[in-house]
Amino acid sequence: MLKSDAAPLEGDVRIRLRTEVYDALAARKNVTHRAAQAQLHGLDRAHFGRIYTGDRVPTLRTAMRIAADLGTTVDALFVRESAA
Repeated sequence: MLKSDAAPLEGDVRIRLRTEVYDALAARKNVTHRAAQAQLHGLDRAHFGRIYTGDRVPTLRTAMRIAADLGTTVDALFVRESAA
């Protein structure tokens, strides 16, 4: 049996982009337009826009790529919330 430090999850859990953190990190890279941000992460502009607005939950791989592209961690860039 695997031991986990994570608390058990009840119900659905989603992650949401911390847009204020994202905007600050993207600005440091001089990438301020959504199309350029999407391109930085290798994503379609519309798909990235939905992640940005919270209409889409990124896969773990995508969340990790976005964080790595900005030189940060998934924990710093995303917040967990219970799904309604």
